[in-house]
Amino acid sequence: MTGGAGSLGRAISCRLAAGGCKLVIADCDAVAAREVESKIKQQGGHALAVSTDVTSSQSLQQMVDAALTAFGRIDYLVNNAGLLGPIKPIWEIPDAEIDRVYSVNVRAVFACTRIAVQHMMARRDGAIVTIASVAGKDGPKDMSIYASSKAAVIAFTKSWAKELAPFGIRVNCISPALIEDTGMQNEMPDWFRSDSVSRIPMGRAARADEVANVVRFLLSDDASFVTAACYDVSGGRASY
Repeated sequence: MTGGAGSLGRAISCRLAAGGCKLVIADCDAVAAREVESKIKQQGGHALAVSTDVTSSQSLQQMVDAALTAFGRIDYLVNNAGLLGPIKPIWEIPDAEIDRVYSVNVRAVFACTRIAVQHMMARRDGAIVTIASVAGKDGPKDMSIYASSKAAVIAFTKSWAKELAPFGIRVNCISPALIEDTGMQNEMPDWFRSDSVSRIPMGRAARADEVANVVRFLLSDDASFVTAACYDVSGGRASY
């Protein structure tokens, strides 16, 4: 579970732990990751905090090795780590900001999945869920870097699902609208946050637990015939 110590990551981690999953909480914030680990253990679950830089293949390999050492196998992967990036028009965006967002939202997901999936392939079983965004479908104004990075997530989810189906591995993604009380929301200016909520027919932002519930479903046997799907958790904002 990458980005497992942030607001959404914590909600997903706790929901999966409550369902019996043994979790590696991978995050660049080691202190916050240990707090999530402690919370899960206090509730009778199993978790291991691992300080992880998702932009480093070496760090991702260490994360996978830690999971195998602690729990002996990898059944699931949740690619949750992500960056919002700048909210500005294309002519104001330097290369460095493009590289920063793509390194986390695209390249890191490729690297993490490539490393972890080898163990699933050997066992011919597994499920992967990546957090995309409704922005990857509707391309909001002034968010071309973030939107295009999440569109990439939706596209490679569909490709990977076809590649990995013969190995018994399902691959899906989730496209939430704005989620309340997250780091990304706190990075948004007030006008952008208000505009984002105004586009949601249900009239509010999603709760982190509502997204976590869909992650849990897609990883579970209840979704045994679901792969290559992009599940919206958008309150009606995305309808295709």
